[in-house]
Amino acid sequence: MIILSTMATSPVSKNLREILAGEDFKTKFEKKILTIKFQVMQALFSPVFEQYNLLEHPFYLAWNEGKLTKEQMAVYAAGYGSFIQLISKGWQAAGEQAIAREEEEHYVLWKNFAESLATKNIRANISQVHELVSSVKNCFGSYAGALGALYAFEAQQPATASSKLEGLKKHYSNWQADETYFTIHQADFEEPALLEEKINSLSKEEKLVAALACEETCSLLWNALTGIMEHTGTQCLN
Repeated sequence: MIILSTMATSPVSKNLREILAGEDFKTKFEKKILTIKFQVMQALFSPVFEQYNLLEHPFYLAWNEGKLTKEQMAVYAAGYGSFIQLISKGWQAAGEQAIAREEEEHYVLWKNFAESLATKNIRANISQVHELVSSVKNCFGSYAGALGALYAFEAQQPATASSKLEGLKKHYSNWQADETYFTIHQADFEEPALLEEKINSLSKEEKLVAALACEETCSLLWNALTGIMEHTGTQCLN
């Protein structure tokens, strides 16, 4: 379970407490953001996505600058795959069995990507990746926690998948890496929208749990990329 005491030091959680404390909860959101469908989601989670925008991580910047070696990308595929393997469990916890089965198939596609880079062992053997995997397993132990942790990943995946696919085509086409996983997810907006709807229907207390899970997972996704970058000695021009 998410440790709620962490909200004392979390900027996102501070924002949450201020919003949730108001009696006129719905009106506050409606006044703050009128142009989007899910006012609650935007008000709760936008700060954390600004802080941990994965497109701005140096590892993904290096990917799109064509600076990765095949061996470095293979380490990424093997390590990050240990997280991808868990996504189906999160959707099970979210009560979406059909999506969970689909995510199991998507994990096979990720393994195909890894194998096309000559790596078959999906493993969390980098400390930051192991921490991500452990935390996500913990979040998936509750409904609200699962929604928040899933949203941390799914809300960013269309953009990151599109960016990685572009990089593969532009800089690494001679590797003949399997691009299917990224092709499928570059326009997958339905899953984050479904998560937004589910989180929007939670109680105030459950929204806080979801928000903390989202924040923690976003930070650990960022840290996992940092760990992979340090482990492989990846360089980025930025």
